[in-house]
Amino acid sequence: MPEAAVITGAGRGIGRSIALALSSRGLHVVCISQSENAEKTADAILNSGGSSESLVFNLSDYRNTENVLTQWADRTSYKRVVTILAAATLGPAGPLSETPLDGWDETFSVNVLGNLAVVRSLLQLQMKNTFGRILFFAGGGAAYAYPIFPAYAASKTALVRIVENLGEDLKDKGDFAVAILAPGAVETDTLTAVRAHGGYVKTTVGIEEPTSFAVAFACAKACSFMGCFVHVRDVWPKYLNSSSELPKKDLWKLRRVE
Repeated sequence: MPEAAVITGAGRGIGRSIALALSSRGLHVVCISQSENAEKTADAILNSGGSSESLVFNLSDYRNTENVLTQWADRTSYKRVVTILAAATLGPAGPLSETPLDGWDETFSVNVLGNLAVVRSLLQLQMKNTFGRILFFAGGGAAYAYPIFPAYAASKTALVRIVENLGEDLKDKGDFAVAILAPGAVETDTLTAVRAHGGYVKTTVGIEEPTSFAVAFACAKACSFMGCFVHVRDVWPKYLNSSSELPKKDLWKLRRVE
């Protein structure tokens, strides 16, 4: 059973929901956000009898992010640590001809480099203790064209391949599980912004679905979809705490369709 969870984007939405849920399972939760909402989530956990702390900084400054989390890792007594990367920014809206590259830079600095800085800073601790659960989040554009928010789509697609590589890096290093989840269209501030820019959503998903996935993944004793891209409504429960092989494994990867 993991002892602590470090969660980016814990101030609101899916990140906050996962923070509260993992706290209820007895984990110490480190809530990270660029605003005081991280402190509010940590306070909610403490007020309910759980264990928590907050770190407030902007992930886009990924060098500072790595420094802060490296210092946390150096001083913590927790040995079995889960990393949940729920923070993201939508970035600029519209076609490439109308979206300035400084907006792309900010999007990649948060969604990719900022979250990776958190992962890197905790990996030495996790590898030393031969245990880690690392969960990223995909989104619109990771599996199909998403021109409404092109920088966001590109950043999420990059994360899918990063997860595949990280899965290969860690597959023989101990008790590790790495995955990236497509959470579905959850009613969050992000989805509100998508709709405001003309995005159409056919089916929404309750926030409890990605939350349940994250808790099950974090606490799983085994995972057959190491390094995979999983949709929240895939038949993923069959492949947690199980040695069952994935059917058509390439469907859970970033691949050409032929």
